[in-house]
Amino acid sequence: MKHSSQEIDREAVEWALKRDSGRIAPEEEKIFEAWLDADVRHLGAYGRAEAVLARLDRLRSVGIGALHCHTPKLVWSRRKVMLTAGGAVGLAAAGIAGVVLWHDGIGQNYATALGEIRTVALSDGSIITLNTASRVSVRYSATMRKVDLIQGEALFSVAKNKKRPFVVSAGNAVVRAVGTSFTVRHLSADPVKILVQEGVVEVRRRNTPDASPVRAEADTQTIVPHRASISTRTIPYSQVARNLAWQYGQIAFDNTTLAEAASEFARYSDKRIVVEPDIASRTVTGLFASDDPVGFAKAVARALDLRLEVANKEVRIIR
Repeated sequence: MKHSSQEIDREAVEWALKRDSGRIAPEEEKIFEAWLDADVRHLGAYGRAEAVLARLDRLRSVGIGALHCHTPKLVWSRRKVMLTAGGAVGLAAAGIAGVVLWHDGIGQNYATALGEIRTVALSDGSIITLNTASRVSVRYSATMRKVDLIQGEALFSVAKNKKRPFVVSAGNAVVRAVGTSFTVRHLSADPVKILVQEGVVEVRRRNTPDASPVRAEADTQTIVPHRASISTRTIPYSQVARNLAWQYGQIAFDNTTLAEAASEFARYSDKRIVVEPDIASRTVTGLFASDDPVGFAKAVARALDLRLEVANKEVRIIR
């Protein structure tokens, strides 16, 4: 059975708290490892839970709010903060406890460098995971939660609040959600792409606020071209998971041309893959480390009987 992101986040909190206590038995470690392997989303959820625990400890050290207390009470407070709201909401609320006091309602900018992935917990309990070379601007008001994806790609896990919609603008696209999980990809030369992992979003063009929005549900991809009509298609859950592999430092290809694969790797590393034109249309399928373009090129060369020329900032795939 496919668990919701909220259920997975809740399980991740329990595992993080248990392992952080130092009282986990060897047989439980095996169960934990099996849990990590059971779903591609588990590793990311556990990483977020660990990050929140670290943030809570930092907040305690400066004496913020309910975390300024003796150790026995602190353990209870951590669990309460992380689990009361449930799932991603509880995770993010804990992770952002200091920001709730200092930054709510003030515009914030977040960015990642080439090859960097960053998770940002917002004051309402929502979480943004930024992919490589991405930038967002966040501004909350009493009635609206606004995010501008200036460039790149981001995964949004949105805390539910019907009275305070969550709106993401990217290029010529505007995505409106109440409580859901979706990615937005905004690369300058490409159409904006929205992938819904969970829940429902509404998509429209930025310059047509009165037009009826396109409704996109879980396991669908919506494309907003520069001029043509918005299109939505259902995709298998396995493909959704592949498209989200970047959260774990991986790139998933499925019958992808070498030219397209080289372009995708260029988003993560300054070492460029150059493919000879006469083999650029050959295809590759597999899961590869996003920070290892040379390893990818070597695997392709072995599989397709090709050769490599490796220099400091370039790897050429040739016949």
